[in-house]
Amino acid sequence: MKRILALLSSLIFIIACGDDSSSAFDALSENQSSSSVWIVTTSSSSWQAPSSSSRNDVKNSSSSISVKSSSSSAKRLSGEVSGDPLQIFKTRVPKKAVYHCDLTQEIGGFEGDFDQKDWICSFKYAGMEGYVYAQSSPTGCTAQWGFYPEIGVDSAVLYVNGKYETLNGVTYDWGGNHHNDSFRFSYDGKVFEYSRSSIDGFAFRPCQEMDCLKVYEADGTTLIEDGCNFNSDDLSKVRQLPIVCRFANLEDGSFGDFTDNFEFCSGDHRLNK
Repeated sequence: MKRILALLSSLIFIIACGDDSSSAFDALSENQSSSSVWIVTTSSSSWQAPSSSSRNDVKNSSSSISVKSSSSSAKRLSGEVSGDPLQIFKTRVPKKAVYHCDLTQEIGGFEGDFDQKDWICSFKYAGMEGYVYAQSSPTGCTAQWGFYPEIGVDSAVLYVNGKYETLNGVTYDWGGNHHNDSFRFSYDGKVFEYSRSSIDGFAFRPCQEMDCLKVYEADGTTLIEDGCNFNSDDLSKVRQLPIVCRFANLEDGSFGDFTDNFEFCSGDHRLNK
């Protein structure tokens, strides 16, 4: 009888203690702050629409994919828009090794070359649809928990609702050593920030290109709409302003297709809740 009571006491103790561990990622995502500096540039290039080609337009996606939600079954929104950006913009092949950085006198002794970096993203907000195309070049470098470039935007243009629009205050942020990059531009009295709605776990690294929009007042700090909702545990509220981004291939300047193939990162802590 004493042995049975001892066993029962042990079981009660184990159940009462349970697993009291919590996710360190929650604290990381809540307390993560940006220390990067936005590099503001102005556009000096004149933009031309390229001649027509045999590429077919990217079609709007009419299908919705179910994703796991902590509260309900969510329907995934699409960041695709109609039109072929390679027929809309006259693109270039980015150049390799255009900036040599020598920080051998710094801690770690970094030295290397950086390339130009161009990208095209869809734009989709409040009845406005189109694409934004940006060309950029390295302007400096940083050695802080790694070695990465500072990027200046050479020129950028927005094609929205069938018209070309001049962009102001275009900036690109490399995103530190983990390369959680983002970029911003001002348009229609607002500031649009391209960011991410999912990151890989404790490493805090991206698993795909920028996928969502945040919209601010003209001051760039007053948030109007968080279309990423990175910190939301309710997946039905995540990525409410989806977009698609593709970077130019350094070999031939190609961008691939603009199908919205977003997936939550496999290491996203919210998928395990």
